[in-house]
Amino acid sequence: MEVYALQLVLFFMIFVRCTTLLSVAPMLGHVSVPVQVKAGLGMFMAIVLYPVLAAQHPEVDLRLLPLAIMAVQEALTGLVIGFAMSLVFAGVRAGGELIGFDLGLSIATAFDPETGSNNIVGAFLYLALLLVFILINGHHFVLQAMVLSYDAIPLGGFSVGGPVAEQLIRMSGIMFVVGLKCAAPIIVASFLMNVALAILSRVAPQVNVFIVSFPVKIGVGVLVLMAAAPLLVYAFKNLLTGFEEDIVELIRVM
Repeated sequence: MEVYALQLVLFFMIFVRCTTLLSVAPMLGHVSVPVQVKAGLGMFMAIVLYPVLAAQHPEVDLRLLPLAIMAVQEALTGLVIGFAMSLVFAGVRAGGELIGFDLGLSIATAFDPETGSNNIVGAFLYLALLLVFILINGHHFVLQAMVLSYDAIPLGGFSVGGPVAEQLIRMSGIMFVVGLKCAAPIIVASFLMNVALAILSRVAPQVNVFIVSFPVKIGVGVLVLMAAAPLLVYAFKNLLTGFEEDIVELIRVM
């Protein structure tokens, strides 16, 4: 009877880590993905991984308190890895927020089921990054990272130490850098446009620069965004590729 209880507990712990990771990972963890799909995919991954991990004969304490602690550790493991994967998407969305605010598009918001309300530039950049993520098989990397986590972090072996905190802080800093890099071309073009409009207001005081500036800035911003779109896709690809290496490094130091 104890053998069956051990097998059930082992399967449940694998299910907890897989489901929590998928619930916050990019694309698979989006709010638009039904909870039943996330739980079903987590169950499927647990079924696939169970024979491999059971063959390693992990030590599991069947008492109530150690089991509760282990379940929390497994949930935190999945949440930390999934959260780290979503940082680059948060950075790109922050860049879109900067662009929308600078161009005056933050007033016209589009409903986003994940964040409630998001400007259209942020939603566009997020979807573009998501498409690049799919094209480079990023969803496969999510599953690979899940499998790799069991080699680096055995069941109940999660601990937050100095290297883990340092890696998370560094990756969080990258999020702000990504946002600024995405918004930089539009912000520079908008700044130059503001300088040109300031000169125009001095040269021709009869022109209502305040009214003219809104459509002009939006038009210039859209043109710059269209011109920079191929470069953004290339930058997104390199960004995601480098970020995958950071995720692997985070898993190794956990």
